[in-house]
Amino acid sequence: MAKNKARRNRPQDQAKPKNASAAEARDLKEQEIPSAGADGPQKNAAEMAAGSQNAAEKPAEAAKPAQEKKSAKKKALYRVVTKKDAGIIKAYITFTYRVLHPGVSARLFIYGLLILLPGVFFFKDPFWRIFFSVIGIAVMLLAFFRQYISLGITKKNDPDYKSGSEFTYDFYESSAAFFKNGERFSQLDKYKDITNFYYDDGYYYLAIKGRDLFVIPKDRFTVGDPAEFEDFIYKKSKHSCRWIPDKFADKVRKRRAERSIAAERMSKR
Repeated sequence: MAKNKARRNRPQDQAKPKNASAAEARDLKEQEIPSAGADGPQKNAAEMAAGSQNAAEKPAEAAKPAQEKKSAKKKALYRVVTKKDAGIIKAYITFTYRVLHPGVSARLFIYGLLILLPGVFFFKDPFWRIFFSVIGIAVMLLAFFRQYISLGITKKNDPDYKSGSEFTYDFYESSAAFFKNGERFSQLDKYKDITNFYYDDGYYYLAIKGRDLFVIPKDRFTVGDPAEFEDFIYKKSKHSCRWIPDKFADKVRKRRAERSIAAERMSKR
C-alpha cells in the first residue's frame, strides 16, 4: 500500500494540473492572435508608406543642392526682354545698310541722276524724255526711302512681328542663351564666338559667328546696367564696341577721327 501511495504522489501525477493550465493559457493566446492580426496589416502598411515617403524625400533633398548650384551657376548677369516691333526692324534694316552694305544709297542716287540727265538734255522725243526722267527720279527716290520700303515689306511678312513674339536674351558669366516665347532658339557657348559688336544711340548690335545678328535695345534691360554691357562684352570677347553715328555731323566727325588715326599709324611706320 505504501508503494501504491508513493506511486500516486509521483511528480508526473502532480504536474497534470499544470499542463491543463498551460493548455488554457495557450487557448487564450490563440484567441487574442486574430484581433492582433487585424491590426497588423494596417500597421505594416503605415510603416511601408512612411518608409517610402522618407525614401522619396531623401533624393529630393539630395537634388536641392544640385539644383541650387545649377541655378546659381546660370544666373543671368544681363537680361533683355523685348519684342520684334517696328523700331527693332527699322534698326536692323538701317544697320545692314550702314555697316553690311555701306554706300548703296549714294550709288543709287548717282545712278538715278545719270539716268535722269540724258532724258532731259539729250533726247528731243517727248516719249524718251519722259521715260528716262521717270526712271531716274524713281531710282533717286529709292535711294532715300528704301529703308522705309523694306520696313513695310518686313512688317507685312514677318511672323514674329505679327504674332508679337517675346524674345529674352540672357547673358551669363561664360555663355549666353536666346529665347523666343520661353523656348531656346539659339545659344552662345563662349563669348569668343562673337565676331562684331556695334552700338548707336538706342541699340546694341551683336554678331555671332555663323548665326544671325541680335538687335538689343538699350531701354529694355531688366537685369544689369546697359551702360556697363559694353565693358562686359569687351572683357569676355575682346571685341571693342564700335560706334554707328546717326546724325550727319556725327558721321563727319567719325570720318575725321578715322582719318587721323590712320594718319598716325602711317607716320609710326
